[in-house]
Amino acid sequence: MKDRRPIRSVILLICLSTLVLSFTGTYDTQPQDWKAPAWADTLYNPYHIEPLTLPQAQEIYNLYCISCHGSQGEGYPLEHTSQQVPDFKDDVLMSQSDGALYWKLREGKGIMPGFKSKLSDEQQWQLVEYIRDLSKPFHLQKNPFKSLNN
Repeated sequence: MKDRRPIRSVILLICLSTLVLSFTGTYDTQPQDWKAPAWADTLYNPYHIEPLTLPQAQEIYNLYCISCHGSQGEGYPLEHTSQQVPDFKDDVLMSQSDGALYWKLREGKGIMPGFKSKLSDEQQWQLVEYIRDLSKPFHLQKNPFKSLNN
């Protein structure tokens, strides 16, 4: 009977190499390189914007997002990764459709977690509205409970 250890070792090495490369590549992705699929641009918020939409989104943002994105969406440099946290006022982010932002919130990538199983569909759309509000100059933001310090 032949010894199959060398073949198994090669297969294991290939699998581990593929895993390491895909994992590392995900963490090195920069915001401008993260593209939503084209069909995401066809998605629109099915919920009405109401007086409590932005305050409710602010609560969610403060719970899940503020530690990396900052109180005004300015993004913080993170020491444990080379992945950049985008500034919500950045032209690349502002030029994306609401559907693309919604898709990215749902799916996540690298250090950005996906929220499709943590937040309701409505909460995810509220966050898109909140990100759009934070992308405006502070004096033009519509959130009645806005604060530079949140």
